[in-house]
Amino acid sequence: MVKKLIVLAILAVSIFIQTPGVWAEEDELTQKKRALCEEGNSTACFQLGERYRVIEQDMKTALDFYITACDGGYMTGCTNGGILLVMKGTPYSKEFKQARKMFTKACDAGEDPSCFNMGSLYYKEGRQKKSLQYYLKACDMGNQSGCAKHKRLSR
Repeated sequence: MVKKLIVLAILAVSIFIQTPGVWAEEDELTQKKRALCEEGNSTACFQLGERYRVIEQDMKTALDFYITACDGGYMTGCTNGGILLVMKGTPYSKEFKQARKMFTKACDAGEDPSCFNMGSLYYKEGRQKKSLQYYLKACDMGNQSGCAKHKRLSR
């Protein structure tokens, strides 16, 4: 048992000691995506947002790319950017207002997670009637979590 723990500890330490991979600025593919994003390719902007959120764990940069993707019509960028804004803000804050705009844009375009997130945003603000409308809208689009929330709050 002790040997297994030592081996696991050594393995865990060796993973962290390995030479780090190429950072986003140095990566050729990332540079190409950045250039495409700057040219107005909203898919490339979204992919950069994903990279910075997941790999680099730089939420500020990820948010900038999600906003650019959203502005360019990539609705999942609106959804993901809105989520980061809600995590950063508090009810009725400027972050919530910006998230509301992003979620509304994506929800109106048929992005059911954004409709669900609008329901959650309104619920956090204490506006249950409004949240029920968006949970139902998400449910009508096939979002099972929206159905469950609507059912639970309608009791």
